[in-house]
Amino acid sequence: MVRTLYHNCNLFRPATGSAEANSWILVEGRKFSKLGNGALPKADKSIDLGGRMVVPGLINAHTHLYSALAPRMPWPEKRPADFQEILRKVWWRLDRALDERSLRACVRLGLFEAIRTGCTTVIDHHSSPGIQEGALAIIAEEAEHAGIKTALSCEVSDRNGEDALEDAMDENLRSMRNYENHDNLRAIYGLHASFTLSEETIDQVLEILPFETPFHLHCAEAEIDNRDARESGFDSVVERLMSLGLLRPGTILAHGVHLQAMDVELIRDLGAYVVHCPQSNLHNGVGSANVGAMLAAGVKVGLGTDGFMSSLFAEAGFARKTGIAKGTLTPRMVGELLYNGNAAIASSIFKRPIGWLEEGEDADFVVLDGTDPVFPTGEIDQVISMGKVVCKKGVVCGMDSEALMTEADLEAARIWDRIYEL
Repeated sequence: MVRTLYHNCNLFRPATGSAEANSWILVEGRKFSKLGNGALPKADKSIDLGGRMVVPGLINAHTHLYSALAPRMPWPEKRPADFQEILRKVWWRLDRALDERSLRACVRLGLFEAIRTGCTTVIDHHSSPGIQEGALAIIAEEAEHAGIKTALSCEVSDRNGEDALEDAMDENLRSMRNYENHDNLRAIYGLHASFTLSEETIDQVLEILPFETPFHLHCAEAEIDNRDARESGFDSVVERLMSLGLLRPGTILAHGVHLQAMDVELIRDLGAYVVHCPQSNLHNGVGSANVGAMLAAGVKVGLGTDGFMSSLFAEAGFARKTGIAKGTLTPRMVGELLYNGNAAIASSIFKRPIGWLEEGEDADFVVLDGTDPVFPTGEIDQVISMGKVVCKKGVVCGMDSEALMTEADLEAARIWDRIYEL
């Protein structure tokens, strides 16, 4: 097995929150063999990183690869009035318009943009009611070709009728079985959101799952989640999730904009995670999550893009800007989300340490120009996933960027036409 030494770098580890100068990384196969500084170990191949910053491969803790083509489509002429209208007129039409051809184009583009911006692990939350059976296998196939780890889930929801509901349930179960012991792929049971799930549907889900099975869903993204829960006799959406058995250790709750103080305590006590998606929250007009209060209470919080954009560094910068403006986040806290929170979430899903830059882990890391590991001002020099270079100087390996962009433009236009046939 080839031993590759990367040396002369500043090594940033989330556990310490600081960078060590004059460091080196020894990669053997797909794993970190040793990391240190000072005297260099023997290796078959040696690469001088020129004093650059090395950070863990980025982890997107909540995204929707199926929406990667959305920025190429025009927004409705009449802007939706509120979050529910945005869902009905944009996102729920988009996911219903997908077929296999367009889904592959979305996933390829989403993975391309993720890799190009430093991501080596994607935690995806999928929806395509018109093509549920085999949809996660398509994402898995494209992720394997791209060379990064991916966690899969399929949104279960009552909104698309009984057939789509059953298809989504089956797709989750099939994927959980197929990828249970896979090195690069895992599946977590996906749900859309509490307000599109009846108690009957939730009971049906729980009947066939072991108690320890976690979930991946949107939670308190908009006030409708709490309003719907109150109409069912609960004080909040989190209380509904807890009472019905969905709030479990390892459950991923995306957004958390409208969490109450008691919700935060329940999430902490039951060992669930929250994922902050600030750009999407602003774009959908749902508000801004008080992440600082969650962290202070001991909740583990990660950072995701919600499929709206791909760059986690850009998401971190936006989180800093809005967090400082609202007094809810500091730059240090943003780094905790980007690295520590996301590493905890990915490690929980894959059931092994990921994202900590420690010996024995998959060799996932990013080489940066510049000195700031959270808000870099320079370019990404290279991205290494599982010991292999997947991006160098902005060029994603194994992907024809020109052909990919042509395909993306064509499919975006085709999906847009299909949306208004629905």
